[in-house]
This record gives sequence, structure tokens and C-alpha cells, in this order.
Amino acid sequence: MTDSRWVVDVDGDSFAGEVLERSRRTPVLVDFWAAWCGPCRTLGPILAKLAEEMQGRFVLAKIDSDRNQDLARHYGVRGIPAVMLFIDGQVTNEFTGALPESRVRKFLEESLPSGADKAVTHALNALSRGDRNEAEAGFAAVLTESPEHAEALLGLTRVYMESNRMAEASATLARLAARDRDGAEAKLLAARLAFAAAAADVAPLTARVEAAPADLAARMALGEALVARERYEDGLEQFLEVVRRNRAFDEDAGRKAVLRVFDLLGPGHPLITRFRPRLSALLFS
Repeated sequence: MTDSRWVVDVDGDSFAGEVLERSRRTPVLVDFWAAWCGPCRTLGPILAKLAEEMQGRFVLAKIDSDRNQDLARHYGVRGIPAVMLFIDGQVTNEFTGALPESRVRKFLEESLPSGADKAVTHALNALSRGDRNEAEAGFAAVLTESPEHAEALLGLTRVYMESNRMAEASATLARLAARDRDGAEAKLLAARLAFAAAAADVAPLTARVEAAPADLAARMALGEALVARERYEDGLEQFLEVVRRNRAFDEDAGRKAVLRVFDLLGPGHPLITRFRPRLSALLFS
């Protein structure tokens, strides 16, 4: 047995608690080793040294692969030492073989969550509980130290949107670096903001479109108002009609609005399956 606070011996009986559950609070680095394995004897002390040095950034779990063959087989261990990093119950990174200390250190620095990442996770948990004040404070604190932290910017945008502070939400989302703007979460929030800004009354817009079907500006406004009220199918019908009547209207506004709704709905939504072929038929017929 080990006598370190940051190094534990684990077997099949303790794996669920010491690795899977524990990794939901602290990253766990699992070292599959064996007594006969020379490279394991080289790597083991390096891992233990770094666990002590990093004082809680991760816990080292030592698993004798000979005595726990079911575990080794379950995680696809083909050679040892095999090292796997568990976070939130899942393997997030791994390597095989006795790497030198410099490369192990690099692996850990690239793989372990930073202090900012942990703070963002805490703020996200607060937001999921409905505690917007705690979440806002957490995201803001991270951004004070790391102004371009993408997850913190996205989280703070969500806080502002849930608080109906749309101007602040838009300004926060605009701070995202260009490399982060194509992510699914960023596209979703941008689409929600775009349609929320167009949340006009549906009835007068409907009357305008009925009175003047060729008024494409009114039709676009109606589509946006419908989507803002989560009437996605009705809104998509209006945007497709704009594309059908005049593809070039307002710099391709109809097509762009359809794609924003797709971002809002997310991959695999049945409306996307229905409307994407119809959009393609209009664009390429």
C-alpha cells in the first residue's frame, strides 16, 4: 500500500469509488502496471513524484494489471505501463510506455483542467441549479484573469440571456475570439440572440404579409418574430418563401435566416431533416 495522500492503490472492488466517482471531483491518473515490468518501475516513481509536487491537481491510482485483468481488458490495455486520465468518470487522455519526466509533465499540463477551467465548471453547476448570481460572479472572476476564456464568455452570455439582459449578452458573445465562434454553443447563442432581438408582435406582421405577400421585409420580420416565440416551423416557412420569391433579397437574408434556425435547433432535429432538402431545391433548381 502507498502512504501518500495523492497516491492510492486500486483494485476491481474500489475502482468505481476511487476512480470513477472521485474523478468527478478531482482528476484521477490511472497507472496500469505489473511487478515484472521494468518500464513500470521507471515510470511509477515519476508519476508519484509529480502527484506530490502538484498537490492535488490529480490523484494517482495504481492498478496491478496482473491482479486486475478484467479492468485492464475493459479499458483496452495492450501494453504496460498504460496511463489513463479520468475526468468526470471518463478517460480524457492516455499514453503507453515509460515516458521521461519532461514528457509526462507536458502531458499533465496539457491534459489537466486549469484553475480557470475548474472555476467555470463551478459556475456552470451554479447556473444549472438556477443560481444566476453565483454563476455570474464565477464567470466574471474567470474573465478578469483570462479575458478570452471561451467557456466563461459563453456561460456569462447564457446568464445574461436568462436574466433578459440581451444587450449585455450580445456584447459578451462578441468578445469571443474568432477561433471560438464556430462552435455549436456559440452558434446556438448567436442564433437565440438574433431572434430574441426581433421579438415583435406576430399579429400585425401577419396582417402586413397577408395584405402584401410580396413585401419580403415584412415576411422576414414575421419569420423572425415566429422563431422568437419558438414557432420554428412557421418561421422557416416564411424564410423559405422569401428565398423562393427572391433569393438575393437583402443579401440572401432568407437563406441565412434558415441556417440560423438550424443552428438554433441543433443537429438531428426533425425540422432540419424536413427543411434542408426544401432549401437545397430552391437554391439549386
